[in-house]
Amino acid sequence: MDKDAIIRVSSIQNNDEDECIEIVSPGSFLKEDDEYVVTYEETELSGLGDTLTTFRIGKNYFNLIREGDVNTNMEFKNGSSSSILYNTPHGGLSIRIKTNDVNIDMNEAGGKVKVDYDVIIAKDQIINTKLVATINVK
Repeated sequence: MDKDAIIRVSSIQNNDEDECIEIVSPGSFLKEDDEYVVTYEETELSGLGDTLTTFRIGKNYFNLIREGDVNTNMEFKNGSSSSILYNTPHGGLSIRIKTNDVNIDMNEAGGKVKVDYDVIIAKDQIINTKLVATINVK
């Protein structure tokens, strides 16, 4: 059964604390088999337009799925690397994601996920990102 939740997501790129992006949105939270599922609508402030974001959080992985104006499926697991297609209204972008660290602390009341990863564009442009998602079930 879905529960109402407040989802707070903050993201810092290349350790530039001044450029921290943070959004807070209402959403839903549920436990489905062995994973937690969090869903929320992106805000205009996020720059993602009309997009539904879903987190699928397991014991040792975090999947970020976006559907709408922006479409992507990013999978984060310690030590893993994957190639993805990031589709936007302006076109698609092929990128590599290298997960440096995933820290998950979730339970029935919500919790926190911390992900440190590199986005590799072309062959040599690397953008380090630290993402923190905090879920508070109402």
